[in-house]
Amino acid sequence: MEKPPHQYSPTCQTQPMPARPRPRIPAGFIVAAVVAVAALGCLAVTELWPRFTTETVTTTPGIPPQATEATIDYVHDGDTLSLTDGRKVRLLGINTPEIGDNLECYGDEATALLRSLLPAGTHVWVQADIEPLDQYDRSLLFIYTDDATNINLELLSQGAAEVEMYEPNLLLRAQVVEAEEAARAANVGMWGAC
Repeated sequence: MEKPPHQYSPTCQTQPMPARPRPRIPAGFIVAAVVAVAALGCLAVTELWPRFTTETVTTTPGIPPQATEATIDYVHDGDTLSLTDGRKVRLLGINTPEIGDNLECYGDEATALLRSLLPAGTHVWVQADIEPLDQYDRSLLFIYTDDATNINLELLSQGAAEVEMYEPNLLLRAQVVEAEEAARAANVGMWGAC
């Protein structure tokens, strides 16, 4: 049996919707929006880029790429100093003999050595480890001079410091231990004087 062709009833027929006119955006508005976005992008780049570049990574061989720039303000003793940005710094991985009322053998010499290596105004590169601050809110840092000298290791090499490392801050542990062992074996600094 053949099916009759489908018939639409007039009540079920759908009428085409009249086309809605598309809103027209004036060309001047589009141009103004593009110019505004470009200006904001340029402003963001010129405002933010110097912040990134003043605390940029270094490309100097021997200085870690994540080290940032700083300037020495004052050396307090053989392992403590301050930077011109207000940070108090405790050198990572080392301990030097005490000075002042609790003077220990080689304390004054260690302080004098650090002051000679880092006079006020010296441009340096600083690198933190995992824990950036100690219990006294001092920044725990390795300090590098522009010629890539690691000051922490230099103090150890000259016998002005001994190894003092605490987990989790064990960055450069092998170099730190090696520098102290070499200084002890050569009887330099406090290892020959104290």
